[in-house]
Amino acid sequence: MILPGEAPLVLLSLLALLSCVETLKPTPSGSSEVLKAGELEPNKAGILNNLIDNIILGLEETGQGETAPETTVAPTPAGLCPGNQVLLGGEQSCGCPEGLVLQGENCTCRSGFILQGKTLHCQDTDECEGGAEACGPHASCTNTVGSFLCRCQRGFLMGPAGCEDVDECKLAQVTGLQACSEHAVCQNTPGSFSCACDEGFVLALDGKNCVDVDECTFEEQCRRELGNVCVNTPGSYACSCQTGFRAHQHSCVDVDECTEIPDVCAGKGVCQNSLGSFHCACPLGFRGNGTHCEDDNECASGKHGCDTNARCGNVIGSYFCQCYQGFNGDGHSCFDVDECSLNNGECQHSCTNEAGGYQCHCQEGYRLEESGRNCTDVNECVVLNGTCSQICSNTEGSFLCSCRPGFQLHVDQRQCVDIDECKLQNGGCSHGCLNMLGGHSCECPGPLVLDLDNKTCVNITSCSLRNGGCDQVCTERTEGVVECSCRAGWELSANHRTCQDIDECADFTRGGCEQICENHPGSFNCSCSAGYEGRTDDRTRCQPVCEPPCQNYGVCVSPNTCHCPPGYPGPGCSAMCSPPCAHGGTCMRWNTCLCPPGWTGPSCHTAVCELPCSNGGRCIAPETCQCSSDYSGPQCLTPTCTPTCLNGGHCIDVNKCICPKGWQGARCQIEPVLCEKKCKNGGVCVGHNRCKCASGFTGDLCETALIEPCIPPCRHGATCTQFNTCKCPEGTAGQRCEKLTCPIVTTTVSTTRAVRQGVRESYVDRCGPLGVHLCTKYRINQARVYVQAYKVGYKIHCPQKGE
Repeated sequence: MILPGEAPLVLLSLLALLSCVETLKPTPSGSSEVLKAGELEPNKAGILNNLIDNIILGLEETGQGETAPETTVAPTPAGLCPGNQVLLGGEQSCGCPEGLVLQGENCTCRSGFILQGKTLHCQDTDECEGGAEACGPHASCTNTVGSFLCRCQRGFLMGPAGCEDVDECKLAQVTGLQACSEHAVCQNTPGSFSCACDEGFVLALDGKNCVDVDECTFEEQCRRELGNVCVNTPGSYACSCQTGFRAHQHSCVDVDECTEIPDVCAGKGVCQNSLGSFHCACPLGFRGNGTHCEDDNECASGKHGCDTNARCGNVIGSYFCQCYQGFNGDGHSCFDVDECSLNNGECQHSCTNEAGGYQCHCQEGYRLEESGRNCTDVNECVVLNGTCSQICSNTEGSFLCSCRPGFQLHVDQRQCVDIDECKLQNGGCSHGCLNMLGGHSCECPGPLVLDLDNKTCVNITSCSLRNGGCDQVCTERTEGVVECSCRAGWELSANHRTCQDIDECADFTRGGCEQICENHPGSFNCSCSAGYEGRTDDRTRCQPVCEPPCQNYGVCVSPNTCHCPPGYPGPGCSAMCSPPCAHGGTCMRWNTCLCPPGWTGPSCHTAVCELPCSNGGRCIAPETCQCSSDYSGPQCLTPTCTPTCLNGGHCIDVNKCICPKGWQGARCQIEPVLCEKKCKNGGVCVGHNRCKCASGFTGDLCETALIEPCIPPCRHGATCTQFNTCKCPEGTAGQRCEKLTCPIVTTTVSTTRAVRQGVRESYVDRCGPLGVHLCTKYRINQARVYVQAYKVGYKIHCPQKGE
């Protein structure tokens, strides 16, 4: 049995025993919420609880009395033994029976029993009838024969004052046992303990362990819209910038890789920054994948923005728009120009505007000249005599019809009507009058003829009067007798006066012409049929005409037909080569080409290269080789690398580059991290002579500090420097150079008797001439008797406009 006073010793023994127990394995991390002591795993919490229970059971025997046999003894007759003692040992002596103890002169029961009546009978006392008073709080009472047992409730330990709470959390710390799992805090409670998960952890589904809370699934503090990304950590979370962003104050800003790494797209096109990244694209006006770019013909693809009334012209990498003539604008927007609104379009008569141009028109009776502006009178009399039957007279813009003598104009102002002169006084004839269209003639009976007035009839006696009445030749034969005759080609008519033409072509000889005879008054001409021409040696003969003329001693035997010598089968007896001679070659006799320099072959189709084309190259023009895709150069001797070698690399064989120092990769595209000059101001070398500067610095070597405008701005012409500080000019001071400190001129103004003591100062700032800021400080010192007033001048550079 363990006495109550021995509990501390027992507790120490408990702690020593527990220290020898194998330390429990730690619980898995990531648990959360509160864990009760009874919720630990059996192999962990059970060890701790069993040890505590065993000790407590030992301590609970405190207060347990020894069991006394139940004895009933008849009382001794009065007077024989003192008190209630009885005779013992054959009634030789007085004493107490077994199980009773002598207390004074009386026998009484041991602790835990009570004497019943006068029979010296000891009956067990039930100490537990009084409830919890026998054992105290947090304990259960169990009656035993002659005593009782106090058993502390689970989580309590018997101590001097009764059942005291066991601090399982401290006990676990001392013994090294794990009361709670990882990421949990042990909290002692009366009779037990609980485990609370650390902040950022919650109780797992198994109800035992603490698991991490993924705050990134629901938190809103990282502000993803600013480029942040939430990163979960054990028990908490962190906000970091996504790839392609960098932290700036409370948000993430996009990293412009195109600016910070200017050569990131070297040899690939133009760098285009995007949110959080970048990509290489062909420059504007080109197309491709950023590595291979070719000109984009915007005019052919329709990607241009030219107006429908403009011409699109493609250039390498771009295009241009030009408005058509008659339109005005920048080519992207063209509008019609009303040329008639300015000086009538330079038209002489009328101007009509049209889309993209204009048209000059002339009044009736005029036609437009080739200039397109001036008008010329139309001579209507040229075409069909202006519809006049006889005489047409052109006028400005019109015409007039008139008639020859002997006619008069009809009422239609176009036709002419004959005048019958014979009806008016016989036309003035002495004998006969014969009316004719447009006139009349007087006739005389034979042998009379008309006199010189063509009206009077007289007798003819010589050739001197009206040629003797002969038409052509008059001959006087005898006195008063005349004879008429005709010239060659004419013959005398029946009246022996007039001559009539002889038609030489009428007989079978056709005037001696070989082909065609054409009669004329008094003569005739010989002509040739189509395909023939007259001979120069004999105009009556004809010879055939060949087009083209017969060459190379060929003879024209019929129209356009040559009889050619052998070897000249072409038109006009020319040489003919099949196939024809190319590249300016000349066709010679017998289907042979005479080739120009640099060409050869039957038809001059084969180019000549004095230096042969190598590596599969082909000679396509004089001294010009067409190389395969792997070689280039005049003789295809230079190997090529596709894509080309970058960053100063040289192509030494087909698709094989030799790179400069430090550069690597098939095309020398891998940049070395090598800076020949050390980066300054905390900059880090990130490439070939490229430094990544710390915040606040820039430049190739990070040697230049970034200076942002000072807030609030510097005063009195001070200069803003790094870290939002102001560099003050002479005569100023303060964080923003707002104070004026350095006097230059001190002038005493006046001295007067003092009225009271004190100091008064005032400042007046103004901008003086030549850009000098003048600040005048007026100070009045009143000390004792006299007041001295003086002013101090400061010279400060005036701020620029807008500062």
